[in-house]
Amino acid sequence: MSVHHDMDPSHEAIRREATAWFARRRDGTRRSREEEAAFEDWCRQSDAHAQAYAETELAWRRWAQLQASARMREMTAAAMAVTAPERRHAAAGRWRPLLLAASLAVVAVLGGIRLLMPSAPPAVTFATGLGQQRTERLADGTRITLNTQTHLQVRYDRHQRQIVLERGEALFDVTREAGRPFVVVAGDGSVTALGTRFQVRSEPGEATVTLLEGRVEVAAQHSRRQLAPGEQARYGGNASGVRVRQVDPVAAASWTLGRLDFSGLPLAEAVAEANRYSAAKLRLGDPSLAALPVGGSFRIGDNAAIAAALATVFPVRVVSSQEHEIVLMPQ
Repeated sequence: MSVHHDMDPSHEAIRREATAWFARRRDGTRRSREEEAAFEDWCRQSDAHAQAYAETELAWRRWAQLQASARMREMTAAAMAVTAPERRHAAAGRWRPLLLAASLAVVAVLGGIRLLMPSAPPAVTFATGLGQQRTERLADGTRITLNTQTHLQVRYDRHQRQIVLERGEALFDVTREAGRPFVVVAGDGSVTALGTRFQVRSEPGEATVTLLEGRVEVAAQHSRRQLAPGEQARYGGNASGVRVRQVDPVAAASWTLGRLDFSGLPLAEAVAEANRYSAAKLRLGDPSLAALPVGGSFRIGDNAAIAAALATVFPVRVVSSQEHEIVLMPQ
């Protein structure tokens, strides 16, 4: 799910579509199954669609509450005047003119509603550098543990708790709160949690979600999947939809204990994982080593010790160990 700016043309188009659906669903006429199915399909097409419709409903309720404001009455009258041609045209159709006019007025005065409402609290940013980890406790009791080179923003309001994971990896221990969903946005998808423990990793073009406890729903690329503990979902990259596989949840979260637990992981992937935490990078000097399965528990950030341990147990040797690079070759 992308985060849109208010002036983003694509977001404005979605907002107009949401308003049109809202008007149709408030016109007082009986809707067919086909119309209901079309509306549900539109909502499922994108998280942005569902969010825009929810925002329109919220704006309608707040608009009604704000009618006591003289300024709002002036803005509403102006909006009604602007939409007069549309209302005259609608009179010939099946939409009820007054309800349609009111719905169109919601769009016209939406900016005014935002001006009259208290502004949303500013986002709070947390970040870590190379090899760093930190744990933050949020106002609702939720704990976030950030892994190496992670950057995220926390946006809480009365209606939703949203985390935007811009890069890196974080583990979320979420406090259940009825009526205020907890959503993590990563890449082109999102994760919605209910009183659960899970981690999300965001890399260029791809995101990975691992459920440790509870239940989450992953939404991306017009696909939604609910995960069970021990399942890992990926989306983005060259494949479409949400791909799910079984993983060892203890090994997946071992980084929170300062360890990397590998069990049959190809050496190339183990090296890439270890390199996330250290300025001294491991490098395979021979591509034939890439698929070699390796296992063990290694301390994060000490690539020299990892290289020495690999050379002791597996058929590899250290041929060069410098400040910023450690080269491994076959024995």
